Amino acid sequence: MPRIRSRRLTACALTAVSVVLATTALTATAGAAPKPAPKDSVKVLDWLAVRQNSSKPEHLRVGTDWTSHGHLYTHKKGRLGKKIGDISSHCSIADRNRHGYVALCHRVLRTDHGSISLSDAIDRFGRHPHGGRSAVTGGTGAYADAEGQAEITFFGEGRARFLIKLDD
Repeated sequence: MPRIRSRRLTACALTAVSVVLATTALTATAGAAPKPAPKDSVKVLDWLAVRQNSSKPEHLRVGTDWTSHGHLYTHKKGRLGKKIGDISSHCSIADRNRHGYVALCHRVLRTDHGSISLSDAIDRFGRHPHGGRSAVTGGTGAYADAEGQAEITFFGEGRARFLIKLDD
């Protein structure tokens, strides 16, 4: 009997030591794993858009689509700054009820330095301002391989603010 107890005690001790060694090895490996490098810099673009024309119909229903075009300006303390380009968008109604609608939109903001492409689904329920987040899906020129997101705010009267954060 003492031999069996001795073997069981040895087996339990070896199992416990194995668990401790495995945990230590995993912890050391996890600590040595490379961590994602923090973004060196996030480029922030603060632009205002003023709509020039739109084919948006007066009565909307699911599936209705339209295009809009406008001028793009820098944003200076709540006012229009220098004109830097233009914006074009194509939107479609994905959902509608008596309070408003959800629009799926693709937008292209063009400047002399290049263009930025945005894609979003934004709720427009209730009074202005409306808004939401938009994904930066690409770009050209100075914005080639652009990644990030934009915060869009629609103020009514055909004006919108685009606060774009690019993390190349």
